[in-house]
Amino acid sequence: MNARLDPWLDEQHRQQRQLLLVIDSLAEPDPVRELFAADLMRDYVNLYLGTELADLANVGPWLLRLDDTDLVALQPMLDSPERNWGWLASADSIDLDALRQHWQARMLIDDRGQRALYRFQDNRVLARHLGALAPEQRAPLLGPLASVLCWDGRTWSTFDNPSPGPCPAPFATPWLELPEPADVSRQIRQHNLLQWLWQEHPTHATTLAEQVVLDDWLAEQLDQAEHWQWHALEQQRFLLQGRLQPALASQPFWTPRPAESPEQHFDRCQAFVAYMEPSHP
Repeated sequence: MNARLDPWLDEQHRQQRQLLLVIDSLAEPDPVRELFAADLMRDYVNLYLGTELADLANVGPWLLRLDDTDLVALQPMLDSPERNWGWLASADSIDLDALRQHWQARMLIDDRGQRALYRFQDNRVLARHLGALAPEQRAPLLGPLASVLCWDGRTWSTFDNPSPGPCPAPFATPWLELPEPADVSRQIRQHNLLQWLWQEHPTHATTLAEQVVLDDWLAEQLDQAEHWQWHALEQQRFLLQGRLQPALASQPFWTPRPAESPEQHFDRCQAFVAYMEPSHP
């Protein structure tokens, strides 16, 4: 195992703590399928089930209670943290129902009337937020969890919670007040668009996922959108929707015309797509 991972696991064992795996099912290849195949998915919770996000349950976060004996079967994932499959945590006692309520209370963000998903299951997001918080600010975020181990994109990072325990609403959310670096904002936008694809265009997304790595494909589309200065969410969703369909993706109208503004370019592409829709006479 990694030199940073071993001491953390040894310390949790010494403290007689139980282990929890928080799974980001949007990682590729799908870690949930891998864990089921390894017969590790025995005591788990899908956090979107039973909520208004139930339609996204197949791409939502999962909580999995681990036994010490499970670590051997988990080794391939531990050896590949760059897959960003989620993170590990510990507590004196893992109460999955209490943890389900805890994270469901934190997974939706209401920002001036606009609702968004807080992707705490993404190890990079959690590592950045925990690293920016003072230790005493971690309790409202981590609740019953005593310690966390997550890959920050470069190395394993550990974060202890000095006051583990229940933290029901209302609670402070200092992690949401942290400014997002450009690369983190891009990662969050990309993950949210990936969830939107699975929710709104599951058939096309499934077909495409059989041919390419969806994250890589999505990154290419966002690069193209930024090159065209299509920064609005509406514009980026329109591009993805069009590029999902081979008959539309191959059309020449996507190429910007000389002296055409980004807004004119977008409006023209919208008009072409509307004209090509099957319902058009």
